[in-house]
Amino acid sequence: MNYKDTEIENLNRALCRVIEGDGDALDMIKAAGRVLTFSAAFCVVNRKGRAPVYLGDTYPDGAAKEAVQLYVRQTYLLNPIYNAFLDGLPPGIHRMIDLAPDNWVFAAEGSEVLIEDGEEIGYRTPGWPAGLQEMALTVDLGDGAMGELSFARPAEEGGFSSDLIDRLAPFHSLFSTAFRSLWSRQSKTAIGNKPTEVVLKDFASDILSPREAEIVGLILKGHSSLSISLSLGIALPTVKTHRKNAYSKLGISTQQQLFNAFLQWNGNV
Repeated sequence: MNYKDTEIENLNRALCRVIEGDGDALDMIKAAGRVLTFSAAFCVVNRKGRAPVYLGDTYPDGAAKEAVQLYVRQTYLLNPIYNAFLDGLPPGIHRMIDLAPDNWVFAAEGSEVLIEDGEEIGYRTPGWPAGLQEMALTVDLGDGAMGELSFARPAEEGGFSSDLIDRLAPFHSLFSTAFRSLWSRQSKTAIGNKPTEVVLKDFASDILSPREAEIVGLILKGHSSLSISLSLGIALPTVKTHRKNAYSKLGISTQQQLFNAFLQWNGNV
């Protein structure tokens, strides 16, 4: 992999600021920009049972920046990277699409912006710029926390090819050291937000059967009926029956309405 001397020097300088205590999340994003092409990025710390801790982003002011905050408050629960973290995602560099469930299929229902089959994972947080692909550099921060630098790049510009990943990969250890240094300072003042580990299980648990609630949770994570059938080892017609019954109990008829109902409920708990 060919690098210019100035790229390496500027990357090292930015990360050294963080390691020495003078830099922040934006310095880590700036460091990555020395060797990686992307349009915007955000930095969070994921923790089991809690919403992510927001550390910074470079999305433009307005709807896009508001979408980052909506993600941190709510829609992270549906994100493939966050759910892969809950399942034991190892530190490294990961494309979001590679972490999506098998047979990932979002049906484009209605005209709402949340579900969009033209997107990389079939939906996007309201306000999030359209047509982006995402890639995350993840770091083990200890105590069950995972640092995440998430980068976005337009799909029409090629998204994140293997070549781009290879440009960032040699510096993962250095980013890990910088992230741990930053978190050692930030964790002492991190906001203790409400527990979320059982949110998906709790949603509509008073009206759904345990199996219906389980299937609804998988739908919210992006699984298709076929994927649910394979994951749970039950027949596809059985999955569809449970799904139909759950929708009926919730008073909805589409996947979009399910998303809206969940986000509204989560915002009120």
